[in-house]
Amino acid sequence: MENKEKKTINYLYILLEHWKIISIIFIVVSVITAGISLTLPRWYRAQTTILPPTSEEGKFGFSSLIGNLPFATALGFGEAQKETDLLLAILKSRTVMESVCSEFNLMKRYKTKNMEETVKRLRKHVAVRVDDEGTITVMVEAGTPFLASKEEVEEAKDLSKDMANFFIQELDRINRKLKTEKAHNFRVFIEKRYHQNLTDLHQAEDSLKQFQEKYGIVALPEQTKATITTGAELKAQIFAKEIEARFLRNYVGRSHIDYIKVKNELRSLQHKYDEFKKGADFEKILGKEESKSLFLPFKKIPEFEMQYLRLFREMTFQEKLMEFLLPEYEQAKIQEAKDTPTVQVLDKAVRPERKHKPKRALIVIFYGFMSIVLSSAVIFFKPTFITFYKNFKEKNE
Repeated sequence: MENKEKKTINYLYILLEHWKIISIIFIVVSVITAGISLTLPRWYRAQTTILPPTSEEGKFGFSSLIGNLPFATALGFGEAQKETDLLLAILKSRTVMESVCSEFNLMKRYKTKNMEETVKRLRKHVAVRVDDEGTITVMVEAGTPFLASKEEVEEAKDLSKDMANFFIQELDRINRKLKTEKAHNFRVFIEKRYHQNLTDLHQAEDSLKQFQEKYGIVALPEQTKATITTGAELKAQIFAKEIEARFLRNYVGRSHIDYIKVKNELRSLQHKYDEFKKGADFEKILGKEESKSLFLPFKKIPEFEMQYLRLFREMTFQEKLMEFLLPEYEQAKIQEAKDTPTVQVLDKAVRPERKHKPKRALIVIFYGFMSIVLSSAVIFFKPTFITFYKNFKEKNE
């Protein structure tokens, strides 16, 4: 413990003994570093912020059918997040980068040989950040050459501002173009399906009309009810005539004219009922107008019901499909024709007045501190180097 304290005291004594040399080295290095830092390129950063995107696509199309489901977000159907990801992808795309390089002639400014190298250089000076509130911030840097003049500094400031704003312009232009193309493709699809639906609906209506005209069906449930009611009435009349015939037979005998008359009426009613059940021509039974407008063949009612149900169901389905497709078709035409801005700018980029880098004070402090460390190390290890050199020289002699 005492040895360590003695060594520490010795080190401090050595530093105090050579403090002038260390101070001179520190001052010289700091001055030189400060002078060099003054010649370094200055980088200025401008930034612009856009509001969180809101998607209107969910108002129509497949996403409108699932957007309100409780598990839609879990399945990845969050429209706002999808819009944010899309904008970020556009901002980082090569298309936007090349547009910025061409607009501001960055190949000449960066002194690069081709567009690929220019885009790589530009990417290093562009940053995109999504804030907690959902806003998107684009930060762009522009630098000066070594030993920049006042005009070159002013140019770099303006360039950083113009580039940041141009990024947003290109973002809006490309996003608008993509949305228009998507709306066009959707409109073409919906339009094709809408016209097909019109054809299918007309066919379903014609098939139902032909079926109704062929079998005289206007309202199947009502006609079925009327047919069954008529059959029941015929059966009731037959039952009443049977009672009347039985009474006359017991009261006046079989040869009586009243009994014979009732018996003939009973046969006529029974014949009508049998023909009714078999589906005979109702014109002979009930008259032409009444049979055509109201009654159905009794034994074919189940078959008619099945055919009518299928035809009516197909027509109803096509009508419901039309109710869905027509608003979608109109909305798709509106979306395709719409040419409004898709990006809302919260803060436009303004001309930066203070440089972003280099941090001259930190550079001077770092190299000044390193000069103290290195000069102290040289002072501490100087005796060791001298002894080593003498021993090496004696051995060689």
